[in-house]
Amino acid sequence: MKKDQLKILAITQYFPPDISGGSTRAYNYCKSISEQGYDVTVITAYPHQHGPVPKEYKWKLRVKEKMENLTLFRVWIPSLLHTSIRNNLILLSTFLLTSLFPLFRTRPDIIILFEPNLFSIIPGYIYSKCRGGKIIRVVDDLWPEILYERGYVKSKFSRWVLDRLTRLSYEFPKYLIPLNEEVKQVICKDHNTPEEKIKSISHGIDTKIFQYHEYKRKEEFIAMYSGSLVESYDFDIIINAAKKLENEKIKFIIRGKGKLLPYIEDLIKKLQVKNVVLDTDFIPLRELSETLAKADVLLSPMGKGKHLNFSLPTKILEYQSVGRPIVCSSNGAIGKYIESTGSGIRTEHENVDDFVEAITKLMKDEELCRKLGMQGRKNIEEFHDIGRIGEQLSEIIKRTIKE
Repeated sequence: MKKDQLKILAITQYFPPDISGGSTRAYNYCKSISEQGYDVTVITAYPHQHGPVPKEYKWKLRVKEKMENLTLFRVWIPSLLHTSIRNNLILLSTFLLTSLFPLFRTRPDIIILFEPNLFSIIPGYIYSKCRGGKIIRVVDDLWPEILYERGYVKSKFSRWVLDRLTRLSYEFPKYLIPLNEEVKQVICKDHNTPEEKIKSISHGIDTKIFQYHEYKRKEEFIAMYSGSLVESYDFDIIINAAKKLENEKIKFIIRGKGKLLPYIEDLIKKLQVKNVVLDTDFIPLRELSETLAKADVLLSPMGKGKHLNFSLPTKILEYQSVGRPIVCSSNGAIGKYIESTGSGIRTEHENVDDFVEAITKLMKDEELCRKLGMQGRKNIEEFHDIGRIGEQLSEIIKRTIKE
C-alpha cells in the first residue's frame, strides 16, 4: 500500500480557531503528516473554547470543511463557556457522543486520538471496531493522575471506572505517543505498558508561523504570560512578583482566557497591584508570534502537582520559537527542559523571591536575554520543527500499518 493512499483520521475536541496546548498540538501533528503525503481527516467540535459557538454553526449537527490540506468534520457542541467543572463535563460528554456523527463518512487506516485526553479512547474504540483503523493515542497529560492530584475525583466508583478506562486507553492502541521520556517512564512503570509500544515525540512548531524576532530592548521591560488561565499555572507568583517590582520600569502582562480570570482580577485588586495588565483579546494563531515578541521575557509558572510537571506545555516551544528568554517555576521535567536547552531560567516552585530574582537578572542583562532567546530558537529548529515531527510520525504510521 502506497503512503499517499493511507487515510488518517484524527479525533480531537479542540482544533483551531480554538487555541490551547491540545488544539495546537493536534493541528501541528495533522498538518505535519498531511505534508508527508497522507490523506488526513479531522473530527472536531465547533469552535467553543474562547466564547459562544459561532452563529453559522448553530442548529447544525455536522459541517464538513477544508482547512489547508485537511478535511474537517465539525460536530455539534452546546454553547457553554469553560467556567466550571460542570460545564467542562457537559462539553466533554457531548463531544464523545457527537464525534460519532460522521461514523459512516470515513473508513480510516489509522486513527490518531488527541482530545479529550484519555476519554478520546471511547470514540476511537468505536471507530476502530465499526470502520476499521488501527489506533495511535497521543498522551498530552497524565490522566487520571492529574485529576486525582487536584481532587476532582473522589468516589471509589468513579476511580474504578477511570482506572479501567485508562487501562483500555493504554492497551488497545498499537502505539502511544507521549511528549517526553519522563511521561513514557510513568506509563511503563505505573501501567505495565511495554516500552516498545511507546514512542516519545514532542510538540511540533510551525516555524513559518512562529518566526524568530530579533531582540531589541525597549524603555519599559515587559514580562508576559500567554495562554489559558487555568489551574495548571500559578498566577499568584506572577502577581506577587509584580507587587515586589512595582517601583521598577517593568510591566507584567497576563494574556488569555479561562475560568481563573475572576480569581486573577480579584487578587490584583486585593494586592493593589498597578503594573499588571490583563489582556483577554482573542488572537488568531497566525498572529500570536508578533504578540509574544513584544515581551522581553516570557513566563511559565507551573502549578502545583507532581504529574502536572511531567508534560511539556506547547507555550514553552512557542516562547522559544520567537526567541525570548523564559522564566519557568517548576521542580519537574518542564524546569529541567528549560535548563537543558539553555533557553531561560528555572526557579523553585512557588518561590516568589527566586522568580523576582530571575526576572531582575534579565532586566539588567540585555545580552543574556538575547543569548537565551537565540538558544531557544536554535533548539526549536533542530528538534521541534513540524517537518521533523512529521517524519517521526510517519515512521510510527508505517510501523502501525505493518503490524
